[in-house]
Amino acid sequence: MKNNQSTKSQQKLSFFFKLLNWYSDQLFIARIMAIISVLNFGVVIFDLTYIPLRDIWLNGKVTVGKIKIASHEFNGITFKILPQSLREKIIKYDAIKGIEPYRDTQEYLEEVKRLEKSINQSGLDSEETAKILYNLREMSASMISEDPFRIANKSGTLEIIKNRMREHMSIYIDNPRDSSTVAFTSFWTKNHLKNNNLERQLTFFNKQIKPLIRTNFFRPMGENGQFVDYFGLIDFPFIVIIFYDFILRCLFISIRYEGVKIQDAILWRWYDLIFFLPTFRWLRIIPIIIRLDEAKLLDSKRIKKQLSKGFVAQIAGDITQVVILRIVNQVQKTIEKGEIEKILFKEEDRREYINLNNVNETAEIIKILMNLVAYEMLPEIRPEVEILLTYIFEKTITESPIYQNINYLPLLKNFPQDISNKLATQSYQIFLNTINNMLKEDLIFEQHLEQIINKSVKIMSLRPNAKYDINKIEELLVILLEEVKVNYIQQLSEEDIEALMKN
Repeated sequence: MKNNQSTKSQQKLSFFFKLLNWYSDQLFIARIMAIISVLNFGVVIFDLTYIPLRDIWLNGKVTVGKIKIASHEFNGITFKILPQSLREKIIKYDAIKGIEPYRDTQEYLEEVKRLEKSINQSGLDSEETAKILYNLREMSASMISEDPFRIANKSGTLEIIKNRMREHMSIYIDNPRDSSTVAFTSFWTKNHLKNNNLERQLTFFNKQIKPLIRTNFFRPMGENGQFVDYFGLIDFPFIVIIFYDFILRCLFISIRYEGVKIQDAILWRWYDLIFFLPTFRWLRIIPIIIRLDEAKLLDSKRIKKQLSKGFVAQIAGDITQVVILRIVNQVQKTIEKGEIEKILFKEEDRREYINLNNVNETAEIIKILMNLVAYEMLPEIRPEVEILLTYIFEKTITESPIYQNINYLPLLKNFPQDISNKLATQSYQIFLNTINNMLKEDLIFEQHLEQIINKSVKIMSLRPNAKYDINKIEELLVILLEEVKVNYIQQLSEEDIEALMKN
């Protein structure tokens, strides 16, 4: 009986593992989850931008090019981008953000509606209209002094309202202090409306002032000290789906790879944890890009390549600068310690020079340079050198006193040019042969070369002013290296970085 139960349990586990393996390997499931993640991010972006863009959703208008420089103001161009039916649907999102109409500004607009109704029914001279105008003057003064826009962080909107009313009333009243309160209270008077085209004045208010007052709102505070926000109700279903997908994939990783525990699998998919952060929701773009790449809906190779190039280029620049600076600094210190002088002027108390390979590097370097000159450079420049030598020989012959005395002879007219060409060709060939013979493997030649080098150093060291000259050279080399650091190494230009990134 127990064996049967154990067998059934194993079969269930085996079926679960197969189902888990199938789920994790299906590309279409990865694509569905990637699309769900993108939709969630779209909702997040809309939520984050809703309040900053609420004025657009409310009025459906965007003004481009409106700027103010000193006393000059450019109104710009206003575009109507959303139909009213769509705006009314979008603005219902106020309920999610806990936004309510601000009581004072809402009552202000309601009072204006009552004024328009009273004028249509009773006219401007009625007592009811007079009472409403009085209320509007009182409410205007209160709005300006108390700033009901402050709670919604829209005090700037109130300043725009005040500026527009001051500018509008400047042609109708004398307002020496440029008071916005005087402008508003003068606007809401029977004489002003009656004497200055009632319909025009109300149109100004409805088009220029009312849309701005409508943008004000009130957001209550929650018990956590933050504004009321019900976005979590929209976000929660997405997070539940993504969470289950995350758990299943972590289980799959821990089962497929031996020795990987569930907590290690969670770290394996660390980027999905960003979905579950209560704040900084915009960071979800990171796991979304990775999921889109895994689902083959986005090729992130180019992005990764550019990011890695920028990183590598910057690090390469920094490392190169540091390494070269250290090398130059070490060379400077070596020169400042007088190592050149110690090499040229052997002192008895100087520590023995350590030869690592029993090879005279100086002689080898000279041989390499001579090989380069003999086999690469000299054959290439031979025509030019021969022309120069011909010119030198010809000039020497024609300017010699002997030739000056016999140059009138016809047979000697072309003598300088002919002999110069032969001398130049033969001289250059002899020089090349000599160099080639010198470069052949010859131990005796190497011994002579080493003797020449050693004797040259000795002769240099025996000169009366040798030490002074060497010290001067060391001093100049130190300054030269410092200039190299300042002018080249420490100023690794942006062009060098860009060149690295293009490769």
